[in-house]
Amino acid sequence: MTTADTAQHMVPLREGMFEMPDTIEGTPKLFGQRCTACKEVFNTTERVYCANCSEEALERITLGARGTVFSYTIVRQQLPGALVQAPYVMARVKLPEGVTVQTIITDIELEEVTIGMAVEICLKQLTEDDEQRAVVNFFFRPAKA
Repeated sequence: MTTADTAQHMVPLREGMFEMPDTIEGTPKLFGQRCTACKEVFNTTERVYCANCSEEALERITLGARGTVFSYTIVRQQLPGALVQAPYVMARVKLPEGVTVQTIITDIELEEVTIGMAVEICLKQLTEDDEQRAVVNFFFRPAKA
C-alpha cells in the first residue's frame, strides 16, 4: 500500500481518542476533557463527571501536540496479540495542560530516551483491517526543533 493509498484509507485503532489528520504524515489531535466548573483537565474523553469536584459538565478539548517524557520503561517481553514489536519504549508524556498520557516513544534508539526530553505526537500504522485499510494509532517521537 502506497503512502497516498494509506492516507485515503486509514482508521483509528480506537475511535474517539484523537482526530485523524488527512495523511499519515499529518499531526493527529489528541482529545481530553476539561471540567467547566473547576477547570481540571483529564486525558480521556470517557468521564461522566469530574474526579476533582464531581461536576457533570465536562467539555471535550484538544490536548497539546508536544510534551516531555515524564517517566518511561523499556518493554522487552512481547505480549500475545501485541501490535507493536518488542523491544519498545512505553512512556508517560506530560502535556502542557498538566496531564500525562501513556504512549510509545518511536523513531528513537531505546538508550536515547531520557526523562524531560521534548516529544511530539505522530501517527503510525499498526496493521491493516479486513478491508485493507491502515489501522493507525498516535505515538510520540523526539520533537523537531
